[in-house]
Amino acid sequence: MLWGFVGSNRQSVFMKNIFRITLIILLLVVMFHSCANDMDIIKKIIDAEIEPDMVGENVELLYSDSARLQMRLVTPLIKQFNSATERRREFPQGLHIWFYEKSGELKAELTANWAKEDMETEIWEARSNVVLTNVEGQILESEQLFWDPKKGEVHSSKYTKIITKDGDYEGSGDSFWAKQDFTEYKFFNKSGVGRTTIYYKEDNEKN
Repeated sequence: MLWGFVGSNRQSVFMKNIFRITLIILLLVVMFHSCANDMDIIKKIIDAEIEPDMVGENVELLYSDSARLQMRLVTPLIKQFNSATERRREFPQGLHIWFYEKSGELKAELTANWAKEDMETEIWEARSNVVLTNVEGQILESEQLFWDPKKGEVHSSKYTKIITKDGDYEGSGDSFWAKQDFTEYKFFNKSGVGRTTIYYKEDNEKN
């Protein structure tokens, strides 16, 4: 009886130890996974709050290709970041951009209260009182606009409208897409299904 009691006690202690070890392993797995997620969150926070590598005031930037001026940018403040997840330039106090034809003639202007250039993808984002004006006098107004120079496209998921320099209404929509030279542009409704209107600058046809 005594041996049996001791044996049962040892078995009970053994089972308790197994349970404890299993519980510890499970806790370690959960903690490791949690810590991994926490580290990702911490990394994002650090990247978001990292000090800029470069700060400039009253800056003018010239963008050219094969010695041809493509774009001139003026901003009161520029911040450049080179973080672990993103290389970007921010314009927290807004900017004014002039776009030029290959011939050197001005083709469009853009102003916004805030902007960002992703230096990896080369995609630009402009926010707050975004106004894009071309030489034909068309004026685009939106609260957000993305420009992809590689694709030669601009788009927005915010309400966007286009008017003429005389104030005549040309179209609006809850989202917008266009070729960067405005030879073609589209407005979409709230559901995002279908298109409302497509304008062709060459012959002013409407479909």
